[in-house]
Amino acid sequence: MNLGLVSLIVLLLAIIIGFARNANVGILCVGFSMILSIVYKVDIKTVIAGLSSSLFIQMVGITYLFAIIQGNGTLELLARKMVRLVGTKTHLIPFVMYILGCIVCAIGPGAIPSLAIIPVIAIPVAVSAGVNPIMTAIIGDLGVMSGRMSPLTPESAVVRELMKQQGLEANTIPIMICLTFTALICVVLVYIYYKGWKVEKVEATTKEKLPSFEPKQWLSILGLVVLAVGALFFSWNVGFTGFLVGSILIVLGCADEKKAISAIPWNVILMVLGVGILMNVITISGGIDIMVAALEKVMNKTIAAMVMGVVAGIMSFFSSGLGVVFPTLIPTAAGLSGGLGVSAIELVSVIVIGGTVAGFTPVSTTGALIMAGVSQQKDAEEKFPQNRMFIELFSVSFIALGVLAIVAFSGVYNLFI
Repeated sequence: MNLGLVSLIVLLLAIIIGFARNANVGILCVGFSMILSIVYKVDIKTVIAGLSSSLFIQMVGITYLFAIIQGNGTLELLARKMVRLVGTKTHLIPFVMYILGCIVCAIGPGAIPSLAIIPVIAIPVAVSAGVNPIMTAIIGDLGVMSGRMSPLTPESAVVRELMKQQGLEANTIPIMICLTFTALICVVLVYIYYKGWKVEKVEATTKEKLPSFEPKQWLSILGLVVLAVGALFFSWNVGFTGFLVGSILIVLGCADEKKAISAIPWNVILMVLGVGILMNVITISGGIDIMVAALEKVMNKTIAAMVMGVVAGIMSFFSSGLGVVFPTLIPTAAGLSGGLGVSAIELVSVIVIGGTVAGFTPVSTTGALIMAGVSQQKDAEEKFPQNRMFIELFSVSFIALGVLAIVAFSGVYNLFI
């Protein structure tokens, strides 16, 4: 059987096994790549060439820096001080959390840690202010998703790398705009559904006095500024800059290096790099051409973006958007663009959007964290029954995909590209 077709089947098998056995798909892909190299006599150097050293540097460098900054409490304190700015206008808290989520994600750590950070802050703040915590956490995480394609994030580095490999302009700003537009529509729908303007009266309590930033936290904030300015205005590599700034912070005693290294999301990094190795086998063996041909049979110019976005969303129900959906579908964009006469950047955009906004299901990390955080609150079972919350979170994912489908079909994304 043709290696291209077999490698595609093997990728699908790796995703199924990873989902069923809770195993790292990337590591499975590395093992399967070795088997394919033996059976089909592919030079192992060719297989190893699929390991992207530049992507490794960018992902590890930036996550190392943010493990330091998160570990010394800088991010959480900065977030709480921003929320405090709302004052008595508690109905604005969900929108503050949206902005906060977008900023926290966009300045470097990306969605993976930010989707965990924001609910931890949003839920107790919302409960203490009489605002619906489920709504607040969802809107906060939609903010995180809006900032995911900032040029500073590791996810953006992955997407840029995949775009470069196809000869596309490696610029994620248009994708970020499309993603933000989709997220904002979802914010409005969520706010209306939960009647966010209605605030429950709560007993007056003395506001917690937030501490001032410590010297090590001021240094961490300065490090963030250096990272942002260097990457945005001087084209510094964000990975190397992350290593440099992080190393300086460690030398100055701003964090524990062992804890920072252990906090790096190695499982995600291994997943992304491992899938990349198998995708290299798929590419050199003609598997991408087979995938493009199959997709062309069920698509036309009018529905191409809509179908691709929905497919990406459905795939992300069962696998990682960053680790599986992006590396699998983005490489088809250039081929489909030429065959169907659609914009390759639009296809990349809807793949990223679908693989991102569908992440609110309770079986995903995002949805599970929201459920867990709300369930820990006082009288949670009475106010926010788990069964209802489960259905609501699933509904948010499907509504987000519905928004994506309508916007893609109408051609609105092309206005931002």
